[in-house]
Amino acid sequence: MYRCWHTTPLAALLLWGAVVSGATAQGKSRDLFSIDWREGIDARLELQRASPEAIRIVGLDRPDMRIAIEFTIERSTNYRGVANSTPRAEVSFNRFLHFAPGREYVIRWQTLIPEDYHFDTRQPELIAQIHQGPAAGYPPFALFIAGNGQYEVHNRTNERRDAVTRLFGTPLDDCGHVVDWLLRYVPDDTGRQALTELSKDGRVVFQLTGKANAYRNDDGAYLKLGLYKAAWQHAPSDVDRRSLYYGRVSVQEK
Repeated sequence: MYRCWHTTPLAALLLWGAVVSGATAQGKSRDLFSIDWREGIDARLELQRASPEAIRIVGLDRPDMRIAIEFTIERSTNYRGVANSTPRAEVSFNRFLHFAPGREYVIRWQTLIPEDYHFDTRQPELIAQIHQGPAAGYPPFALFIAGNGQYEVHNRTNERRDAVTRLFGTPLDDCGHVVDWLLRYVPDDTGRQALTELSKDGRVVFQLTGKANAYRNDDGAYLKLGLYKAAWQHAPSDVDRRSLYYGRVSVQEK
């Protein structure tokens, strides 16, 4: 197990503002969703949690993320009433926002790993995903904090040949620092138009084209954000509790 111990200089607020205002000014995007949590949690979001305390709005004493949504999971909690009965605290967009094949979406969100975060070296934790419309299977896009001290991104469909995994970065270096994520996503089950491009703080860290990135004939895929540790309660782990903060979230269609 390793832990955060320092604070990184902060510039996330300026970066976010520049990116969003630029897209809006050019008039190339249609806003589908945007939230900064100041008015609470949007009623359309589905909350997958074991208790009300697992997902809550909190105030933070920092200029780049004054209000955040906090996700907390504990290993000892009973998750029988949660999706798949597995440890998770996530918000799901499934009730109102889906990704149509062949269209380009721009998804932005912010994460903040607390300075006292203890990293799990024995198993990963999922922190963002695009979930397929069908209930079973791996998500077409998934972002993890991996057990080896890096971030891990997956591209998956219902065909094994479409699976792609990449490692990048060092989450330890992001402790106390607001990270701006941007995902450009064009779902296509044939791969001909498919695009999955993930940027972290303005730098592309994963790019995949020409490879299927959606389930066959799936027009029901949707975004999920929060914490999910599938094997936590039946496999070795270094940690018993996780809390992660998320700032602004927006979804646009180009």
